[in-house]
Amino acid sequence: MGAMPGMAGMDHGGMAGTSDAGDVEYPAYLANGRLPEAPRSLTARPGQRVRLRIVNAAADTVFDVALGGHRLTVTHSDGFPVRPVTVDTVRVAMGERYDATVTLADGVFPLTAVPLGKRGTPARVVLRSGGGAVPGVATVPEGLAGRRLDLADLVADMSVRLDGGTPDTVHDVVLGGDMATYRWTVNGRPYEDTEPIVVRHGRFSRLRLVNRTTMPHPVHLHGHTFALSAPHGARKDTVLVPATGTVAVDLLADNPGRWMLHCHNAFHMAAGMMTRLEYRT
Repeated sequence: MGAMPGMAGMDHGGMAGTSDAGDVEYPAYLANGRLPEAPRSLTARPGQRVRLRIVNAAADTVFDVALGGHRLTVTHSDGFPVRPVTVDTVRVAMGERYDATVTLADGVFPLTAVPLGKRGTPARVVLRSGGGAVPGVATVPEGLAGRRLDLADLVADMSVRLDGGTPDTVHDVVLGGDMATYRWTVNGRPYEDTEPIVVRHGRFSRLRLVNRTTMPHPVHLHGHTFALSAPHGARKDTVLVPATGTVAVDLLADNPGRWMLHCHNAFHMAAGMMTRLEYRT
């Protein structure tokens, strides 16, 4: 999924809640490089079990993804296996990846990605397992109004669990900024004035990602993966921190170096919402 940029102006309207999910209006939203009016078709047989790999490659858009006439069983998040969970729709932030399986009925079904908080025709591909016409672009899967995947649903498979017990250190990573000044920060500082987050090699650290803005921010850490701070929390490298919300993640400092930690909204990152993770011996 991705977005094709058009208008470069920032959308200064609607600061309240998670509906304010991006800054740029786009003339089109694409899936597998195609416009929704000319979607790419993926073929299968009725009754066949299909794995879908959903990647949000957009710079500034969160998508809600659903498949017409079906539910999705999520099996992986950011490439790591999770305990399978069946939902109607999956919210995918910039940089996130989800794998889901589905057993196809007989027909033609739109896999639709609705841009969160933005106008425009949703992106889509078509899954074709039988005869029939391609649904019109105005067709919206009923699953978009159903049960959406929640972070609490994601339990790591035993093979990838990162259960380190009580962390050795806890760091607050406070996300700040506003649309009026368009100054985005981590712990009150833009990147050029950052104070790095310091960890010790071989130790467990907890990062408390605290969002003090009225927009969700997908936070990505380079060089590492982390686990959601819950019993057997899923392994990930990108997590969407909701507006005015907090997400805690745990990581094992096992890859010495200087690593970027940033918002995966490309415009926020460029405007300062980025810091470094550094090691201390």
